[in-house]
Amino acid sequence: MTTLTLASGSTLADTGDTTGSVVVVVIALAFALAGAVLFLAGVVSVLRSGNYASGGKAVWVLAMLAFPLVGPLAWFVWGRKSTMSNPPSAG
Repeated sequence: MTTLTLASGSTLADTGDTTGSVVVVVIALAFALAGAVLFLAGVVSVLRSGNYASGGKAVWVLAMLAFPLVGPLAWFVWGRKSTMSNPPSAG
């Protein structure tokens, strides 16, 4: 007579698959944390910038809210050094 046994959870866990899963979760959390820090740093940098009036700051913050990763990157690459100045007045 033959018996059939099913693999238990502890037998499947011993195969090493959990180590790979833990590494993936830790890497994902690290990227999420880095993205959150980049987003917060971008918003703070926009709000403290003296190069933009309140309307320009609002546009940049809305862009960061719409594009949480690309928005802060665009701010740090292009936005920080540029200004939204008024055209020179005639006369």
